Amino acid sequence: MMIVSISRKDRIMEVQTTIGSVEGVNKEGCCVYYGIPFAKPPVGEFMFRHPLPPDPWEGVLKADRGSANPVQVQDGYGQGNTSLDCLYLNIFVPDKITAPAPVMVWIYGGAFYQGGAGTGEKESVNLLYDMTLFAKETGCIVVTLNYRLNVYGFLNLHCEDKRFDRNNGLYDQIMALRFVKENIAAFGGNPDNITLFGQSAGGSSILALMTMKDAEGLFQKTIVQSPCVDHFFSEEESKRYTHKFLRFAGVRTPSELLKLPEESILKAVKKYYKWVLRTGELRCAFSPTIDGVTIPGEPKKEVTKAQIPMMIGTVSEECNLFVHKIPVAALPFAGLYLHISPQKTNRSYKQRYSDALTEKVFVRPVEELVKEYSGPIWQYFYDYAPPECEYGCCHISELPVLFGSNSFFGRVDDAESERVGSMLRKTWADFARYGNPGWPERTGNLLR
Repeated sequence: MMIVSISRKDRIMEVQTTIGSVEGVNKEGCCVYYGIPFAKPPVGEFMFRHPLPPDPWEGVLKADRGSANPVQVQDGYGQGNTSLDCLYLNIFVPDKITAPAPVMVWIYGGAFYQGGAGTGEKESVNLLYDMTLFAKETGCIVVTLNYRLNVYGFLNLHCEDKRFDRNNGLYDQIMALRFVKENIAAFGGNPDNITLFGQSAGGSSILALMTMKDAEGLFQKTIVQSPCVDHFFSEEESKRYTHKFLRFAGVRTPSELLKLPEESILKAVKKYYKWVLRTGELRCAFSPTIDGVTIPGEPKKEVTKAQIPMMIGTVSEECNLFVHKIPVAALPFAGLYLHISPQKTNRSYKQRYSDALTEKVFVRPVEELVKEYSGPIWQYFYDYAPPECEYGCCHISELPVLFGSNSFFGRVDDAESERVGSMLRKTWADFARYGNPGWPERTGNLLR
């Protein structure tokens, strides 16, 4: 194949999609298409249901501003600029690509509770995940997408009222992937070489998608970063949690939620989330539901039957991000509560608890999955913390290095972070392009 330079009049490229024409903007060696709708706005009677295809538009959509993020609580890592009308995606096309180019679709994390691929402010181009550097350096077309979170995306209201659907957030992802599959060739991408990559709840989402019939054929490879492998509820568990949420919301039936103002729903989301944490539940409070229909069985078991290439890994101090909030005096009680027993090492008292929790929640489940996976698989261990990360090589610490910037840390441009970032981007790109990250299959590799 030859290197093809995308030519565009006045440095802007117009693309015809199956639902309308879009016009992107030039940014740092890429053409970026901000805020393309991939589904009908999930509002009103569609609020707690699977997404529907978007309505076609006339003329040319000026894709020059990011969309809102999904509705979420604003504390902690919550994102601003939220709306129910959030089902949009962004496409980053490098100026010079090998056509048809590999396609990489990013699925963000945030405990199925917070996060987004939009902007923190209205009418902005400052996305939470800016992929211009990643796309330009890898030569891949990169797509980021929004999916609904918390009660809107993952609470199992279906168990109380069949009018409402289960796992809406996963079906938002599937709808976006259908758009990519059908349209990415028009942007210069290869619809038969699509790699999903995602971190934390995004990695868990990928494991679920790999088992779902409705997602078959929409991607060919996966990169799963720090997944919450066990973070799924059985139907019975989800029923119990749904009943509790409705009590916090002060309603008896899911249909009453449609009449509540967003502020009241978010107050219930916050109360419910804190209550779940207090019970000692290690799984995400809004984990997807294994219902036997949308998700056929436990993803950690079902996914081992898959045959597509997978790269999967963890960072060395995942749980530092969570354990730092626990007072030292409370650590022994937290250990009993969370059923963890730290080993005696020369690490600090708090670090030993973090290590034990990292082993239980992240490392062991990933190693078990790697051992049982029937298709081609590569494991990595990441061990580098950028200077801006005060919690060491913790959960999400690889993201600003991988992408060159991230809203949690800002820009990462010191020499060592740039060296590690370039190495990571090459590894991710090699896997997306060739299906091999550069070390022997079924072995682990240290990245730092």
